[in-house]
Amino acid sequence: MVELMVSMAIAAVLFSFALPAFNDFVSQRTMASRVNDFVLAVNYARSEAARLGGVVSVQAAAAAADNEWGGGYCVVAGNPGDCDPPVLRTFAPLDDATLNGDGALDGRTTLSFNSRGMLMLAAGADARVELCGADADDDPGREVRISAIGRPDANELVCFP
Repeated sequence: MVELMVSMAIAAVLFSFALPAFNDFVSQRTMASRVNDFVLAVNYARSEAARLGGVVSVQAAAAAADNEWGGGYCVVAGNPGDCDPPVLRTFAPLDDATLNGDGALDGRTTLSFNSRGMLMLAAGADARVELCGADADDDPGREVRISAIGRPDANELVCFP
């Protein structure tokens, strides 16, 4: 019985060290999944624009100041200005994170791609979207840069320096 109690005490101590590391791992995987969803939306819009031979847009569903894309977004044919049907694909809102446009995307709620899959912004525009969690425990966040030809590139971002 004593051996069982000692082994359970050792297991409890090990779990107390492992649980915070596991929670951090889950938090980082959640952030990665969210940024991958946005990259997927951009790549999907580019490929659909080329396939349909016209403009396809990634549209913010419920934009807010400093969180244009956090309220959800959708991919739509054309540039309708909202996520009303018909939509090609929708993405759920981020309840505990912000997905904020920066640079040329600051305040913008639409990313449009032409029939060649190129981003329809001014030449040389610095198009970025930043994903940050609700608090410093979610650091590092992620940053998605979208090149002039429409290619997204995701990198880590320090949200709470």
